[in-house]
Amino acid sequence: MPAFRIARLMLCAALLLPAHAGVAEEIAADLKRGEASAALAAADKALLKSPRDARLRLLRGNALAALGRQAEAIQVFSALTNDYPQLPEPYNNLAALYAQQGQLDRARTTLQMALQTNPAYATAHANLADVYAKLAAQAYEKALQRDVVEQKQSGVSRPKPAAISQTKLALVQDLLSRGNTPTLSTPPASVVASTAKPQPTQAPLVVASNKPLPAPPSSLPASKPAPTPQAKPAEVSKPVAPVATKPPEPAKDDKAEQEAAVQKSVLAWADAWSDKRVSAYLASYARDFKPAGQSRSSWEAQRRERISAAKKISVKLDKLRIKLDGERATVRFIQRYRSDRLETSTGKTLILERNGSRWLIQEERVG
Repeated sequence: MPAFRIARLMLCAALLLPAHAGVAEEIAADLKRGEASAALAAADKALLKSPRDARLRLLRGNALAALGRQAEAIQVFSALTNDYPQLPEPYNNLAALYAQQGQLDRARTTLQMALQTNPAYATAHANLADVYAKLAAQAYEKALQRDVVEQKQSGVSRPKPAAISQTKLALVQDLLSRGNTPTLSTPPASVVASTAKPQPTQAPLVVASNKPLPAPPSSLPASKPAPTPQAKPAEVSKPVAPVATKPPEPAKDDKAEQEAAVQKSVLAWADAWSDKRVSAYLASYARDFKPAGQSRSSWEAQRRERISAAKKISVKLDKLRIKLDGERATVRFIQRYRSDRLETSTGKTLILERNGSRWLIQEERVG
């Protein structure tokens, strides 16, 4: 497999306070030289003074990934996506680690989230192409295995087709889109993801000419003047009953944006559950969410205990269907849950309500 495609480092001092800009550049330089242990130690020390610094946290995650500590790096990048959802780089690096672990569906979903924050992010586009190539390679290998079995059964040998080359997704080594990154004075909770949309190009207007039209050729017979119509008496208009009007439906683009935001919230809920990030998991529920048969406090304590007790959790969602109704959304899907203790597959319905830029779970139904 080819090595990582290392993205060009573009450092911008406006992101950081002057006291930390030099430290981050030294850490980035250590990573570029392959000194991941020194970079990790320096990042840990700097984060003691500035624990919310997005750039330092990204560099720390890259150092952990370079040292082969993927589980810890995934936790770092996942926390960054929660605190700074408008940054595409943490989503990209999280997807690269998922792909290395063979979780191609999660990698594809996470890269799509990165492109929702920045549709022009070239690294995420390239990595998403690699994920689709890997998925195609998996399908190819399965087909090849079936072909080998058929050849053995039929006794007819066919030439082996060329193998599909495998690629490795690129980790970005620093924050590249500095124009959209928050400063240290902005708390992560107030960060709102913004997606810039290209404006459609308008065609030039055609202006009518003021010149008179040319006279018809003399060879044509002259047309007779049209008779003057006789004026008719004015008719008395009858009163028209008012027509009931329906409220305007949301535009298709706005509806697509809302569906994408709902899907992002549901997938983030499943990822937080899979990664055992209990605080992020519970934060996906609205304040007025009422669990069936127990109080909110006892339900939260029970969820914390069960999620923390499991050694490993995997939550995958299939056949996602979203129905919007104003500020509410109904999401139906097949939930495939697997842990070291239990493995289930069941239908589930989530009722979400819009809360600012987020969609929170107000009701949860199983079956």
